[in-house]
Amino acid sequence: TAKALSLGADFSCAILDNDSVKCWGEGSGGRLGTGNNNDLGDGGGEMGDSLPVVSLGTGRTAKRLAVGSTHSCVILDNDSVKCWGNGGNGRLGYGNGNTLGDGAGEMGDSLAAINIGTGITAKRVVTGLDSTCVIGTDGSDDYVRCWGYNFYGTLGIGNTNDIGDNAGEMGNSLGITELW
Repeated sequence: TAKALSLGADFSCAILDNDSVKCWGEGSGGRLGTGNNNDLGDGGGEMGDSLPVVSLGTGRTAKRLAVGSTHSCVILDNDSVKCWGNGGNGRLGYGNGNTLGDGAGEMGDSLAAINIGTGITAKRVVTGLDSTCVIGTDGSDDYVRCWGYNFYGTLGIGNTNDIGDNAGEMGNSLGITELW
């Protein structure tokens, strides 16, 4: 059964009671994390046990899930974050604009955890149209850190530069969205 559900643009993902993730709907741009661009759920025999589990890595399970317009992110059982799908504007947080999850060998252990800063673990993840935010903690303080599309100041970091689409923008260089 489903424990959590998140809806994107023409696709959906769920965390199941065994903490695995399954996604269905439009598959373009790797948003389903199945290693191809195939749509799922639009034909007979594609759902239920036939629906593939998203490979999160050896021994990894999902705690939280967020689905944006064309990308998906999870917080894993070790409090790290992984994202896949359309990487435009850096919304995946890997220092480039690459799409992930649409090709063989891009998911599972090959999909790296996103660097949200030294000693910071993720508590919540939220995705928007073209951006992603995490509430993270270092054990004493909580931080909001966002990346992706920032034209209108969406990320709240005092400028309109996209973040996460170039090397050196993530990790300790990732700005903190000041809310309090």
